[in-house]
Amino acid sequence: MTAETASKEQLEGNIRRFIIFRLFYTARFYYPIFTILFLDYGLTLEQFAILNMVWAVSIVLAEVPSGALADIVGRKRLLIFAALLMVMEMALIVFAPIGASSLLFLMFFGNRICSGLSEAAASGADEALAYDSLKALGREDEWAQVLERTTFVVSIGFFITMILGAFAYDPAIVNRVLALLNTSWQLPDSLVIRLPVILTLLTAGVVLVTAMGFYDLDAK
Repeated sequence: MTAETASKEQLEGNIRRFIIFRLFYTARFYYPIFTILFLDYGLTLEQFAILNMVWAVSIVLAEVPSGALADIVGRKRLLIFAALLMVMEMALIVFAPIGASSLLFLMFFGNRICSGLSEAAASGADEALAYDSLKALGREDEWAQVLERTTFVVSIGFFITMILGAFAYDPAIVNRVLALLNTSWQLPDSLVIRLPVILTLLTAGVVLVTAMGFYDLDAK
């Protein structure tokens, strides 16, 4: 499978999937309450600072190797790897115990490493795959328009995600909405604290399915 043997539908599908991948990869419902979330789980400010330093170092150390890895295994496989890491990243927080403990810190430590590696793996691979697909169609002059459309869609998605994520973290709002839906459910605070992360785990699933659907231009 190469760009020369790909059909028009497969190449255009890559461009659509690029936009969908970017949209859901950046749809992080926990972003508006990022610091509060970590602290409410039971981490200290010092641990929070350490974890984010680990995240930054992970990205820096993995950035160059991920580029070389894309040449070896192909960009589709690298995007699938990035999506799997995102799923693991979210799952670690979803199932992390609430309350200060060594296990809590270790699970968030794993979360930050998975997040950094995922960011490095996804960085540029989706864009390169979409551009090469557009080039194979003979429409590389439309690349600026594709990026503009992607930025617009991602911005709208990010805005909606921020609002929903903030609301989903408020037990009073969540339970009021459930009451309006005429349900007898009342979610405890211990579950509501996980809602933004659970929602992001669902978007990670969409990212994984999208990555698996890319037509692989690198396969021999």
